[in-house]
Amino acid sequence: MYMNFVYLNNNIMKTITVSEFRKNIKKYAEIAVDEKLIVNRGAGKAFLVIPIENIDDSGYNPQFVKKILLAEASAKKGNVTRIRDAKNIWADIL
Repeated sequence: MYMNFVYLNNNIMKTITVSEFRKNIKKYAEIAVDEKLIVNRGAGKAFLVIPIENIDDSGYNPQFVKKILLAEASAKKGNVTRIRDAKNIWADIL
């Protein structure tokens, strides 16, 4: 079994080759539940193995989400501009 350790983003991670991963997928899937595991494919290509529950991919920037939620709360308090005539929106905005 070939395993190395790397220090990345303040974390120590185990690294293995694709061949080693392929031979022992079940073993490394279990390890990846508790530890970060990097699979090296060669030629500078590497992959991080993590449980799907640990993926934090909301697709939105947290500051953007915060601004939207604040705007929504403000609108619920009545801080809105109502457009009475869609053909002449500037009359209500200005």
